[in-house]
Amino acid sequence: MPLEKIALYLNSSQVKKVIGGPSPFRQAVNLTFQEGVLGPYRVVGPASIVAWFLQYSVMGFAFQFFDHALSNAMGIKPVYYGKELMEPANSREFNSSSGGDSAKTALKTFLAPLLAGTVESRVANRAEVERYFGRQKFSAIESKLGWSTISRQCGPAFLSNVSRNVIMCNTTFILTPITYKLYFPQEKKSNTTLFWYGLGMNVFVGNIIAITQQALWGRSLDYCARNGGQNINYSQVIREGLHAEGTAAFFTPAKWW
Repeated sequence: MPLEKIALYLNSSQVKKVIGGPSPFRQAVNLTFQEGVLGPYRVVGPASIVAWFLQYSVMGFAFQFFDHALSNAMGIKPVYYGKELMEPANSREFNSSSGGDSAKTALKTFLAPLLAGTVESRVANRAEVERYFGRQKFSAIESKLGWSTISRQCGPAFLSNVSRNVIMCNTTFILTPITYKLYFPQEKKSNTTLFWYGLGMNVFVGNIIAITQQALWGRSLDYCARNGGQNINYSQVIREGLHAEGTAAFFTPAKWW
């Protein structure tokens, strides 16, 4: 929990680089423990327990479900899975052999991560927002917003949360298996190299892009909390961030790591 809170604050508008002042990381640590050593743990409620139980497997399960369902409906092959990743690259042709199949594959490649990322956000976003604000503050903000039941279940900054998850879903379940299958040296393929290759793709490819959406998420929540609670205007959040800190509002090495 302390590490998560530090990361959440690092990707918010509550910390910024100040010449001669504490670093953004130090500011994030101070905010994390502003209510004492146990402060980061007091934000955990029933919603977080349920989300933690589900979220670590839900996106992978959801992606495979949607990938297979869409592939069957469109009459094309799913993304590479399991033992197929260890087979020589020339043992299976690309999904599409015609313009029609190419269009179907492109559509499925767009839809499957979008649907899986949305399911993941539906499971986790509201609980993440609750941990960011704290249970009492979040409850007060929800009361001020007066959203519908569906909107309340999704939680504030849902779109930026979905965007982050879609990026990571594309990296983990599409880009990683396809490039590993087709381009990784066959004689070096193993479960170990697949693990490190996937980790490297997530950290050095997917996360570099996804961290901008994580920062947008944090800044959007700060915007949402103003005046006791207000609807998020993403374009305004982006403009304010760029005006205040430039591109550092959405990407820095500290945010990335």
